[in-house]
Amino acid sequence: MSYKAVHLICDEDLEETLSFLLQESGYEGSSYEKGRLIAYCSSEEYDEKSLYKILSNFNLIPEKITDVANENWNVMWEENFKEARIGDHIQARAPFHPSSGARHDIIISPKMAFGTGHHETTQLTAISLEKLDCKDKQVLDMGCGSGLLAILASQKGANRVLAIDYDANCVQNTKENIQLNKAKNVDVLQADSVSQLTEKFDIIVSNIVKNINLRLLPEFVARLNKDGHLILCGFLDQDLDELKKAATAQGLKLVEQNIDNNWLQTQFIHE
Repeated sequence: MSYKAVHLICDEDLEETLSFLLQESGYEGSSYEKGRLIAYCSSEEYDEKSLYKILSNFNLIPEKITDVANENWNVMWEENFKEARIGDHIQARAPFHPSSGARHDIIISPKMAFGTGHHETTQLTAISLEKLDCKDKQVLDMGCGSGLLAILASQKGANRVLAIDYDANCVQNTKENIQLNKAKNVDVLQADSVSQLTEKFDIIVSNIVKNINLRLLPEFVARLNKDGHLILCGFLDQDLDELKKAATAQGLKLVEQNIDNNWLQTQFIHE
């Protein structure tokens, strides 16, 4: 398989937002160094019109677009993969990074799955989950990406963790990372909803885009135990009122909200 590498010159404070938007548009990962963002997309998925529509919001055009062979793409991604310190107690790192001795030392194989710990939404969600009591709880990680959140829940003593993603690459990467971390009680499922599930959960985390989170909200509530916690991320701060209205209509109570660089993370309790 071949890939397109889109080279962009942008400020560091724009890098995370651009990476997230491109990932939601089908890009499989990105790297950033010295003012240059390189985003990778399979040649089959590459859509020039969609790319330019995203970039027009920031008055950007590509510096260049190049073709990259699969093996070279993986090497470049791994070489640019940086460890991430998340809050006070979580470290996300590649196998070749040394451990910092963090309470939750999570190894992520750099395979371009989203949720490696670098984006604000992943960090906000992880910090919120880390504060919850997961011991002997049932936890669902929707849109698991690299599996970081599922592994965190396992490390915190969850009795059962189910990680779901629609992307086969993310499912495979999550399975690899589960093995690397020797995470217990974690199952992985490829799916784009939770409607097929019959079990219920004490904690549900969903770090995906706004429209999908809102669409899945009734399904989340149906699968959430009474007094269970629902952590949602992938919204912008301007979406708070819309999200609160939709959640309240489903019998949810807002108990936490945090914002980082305009990204909004919320936590609700099922009353």
